[in-house]
Amino acid sequence: MKWKFINVLLLTLGVYVLYNAYNVLAGFFTGVRGTMVIYRLGFEIPLNGQSLLGYGLFFMILGVLFLLAPMLINRIRMRRGVTEKV
Repeated sequence: MKWKFINVLLLTLGVYVLYNAYNVLAGFFTGVRGTMVIYRLGFEIPLNGQSLLGYGLFFMILGVLFLLAPMLINRIRMRRGVTEKV
């Protein structure tokens, strides 16, 4: 039961981070520029092309890693023979 909760938590966190990556990259592709900053996941991201693209790609990679983490954890647990009682 504990591992199912952890898996759901990691998947939820991955979707949330990917949503923020989408918001940041949408600002890059629509051409939002200026001297202001936006706040995403605790980061102040300046509204210039390089920062939006960099942070957006970083959030995307981080979100994909969170989405893949439950599969990797389960694969490692199965190799070690650790099973959960139902």
